[in-house]
Amino acid sequence: MCSCKDCLRLSGGPMMSWVSFPLDGLTWSGAGGEPTWYYTWPDSRRGFWRTCGSQLCALDDGASSIAITLSALGNPADLVPVTQSFRDTAVTWLPQVPDTRAQ
Repeated sequence: MCSCKDCLRLSGGPMMSWVSFPLDGLTWSGAGGEPTWYYTWPDSRRGFWRTCGSQLCALDDGASSIAITLSALGNPADLVPVTQSFRDTAVTWLPQVPDTRAQ
């Protein structure tokens, strides 16, 4: 989960939910194929659905993994957040995600 100002603005919500996958073996399947890419920062691009413009993913130049938005996945209820970044800019009315990575 991310609560940085950029993710808040891009998601239109109180946080953006991401899940990371290794790039090795990644294939784009389905009718839409690979997303349309736009550089939103000098070294980072975002992938969007070609037909509706919804944000699907983020990929940094030289990265070995890709971040996919949780809402772009077929069954996101099976995934549980492990941490939340940029807690200092998170909305105060929503409980923060506990950091469970060290457990």
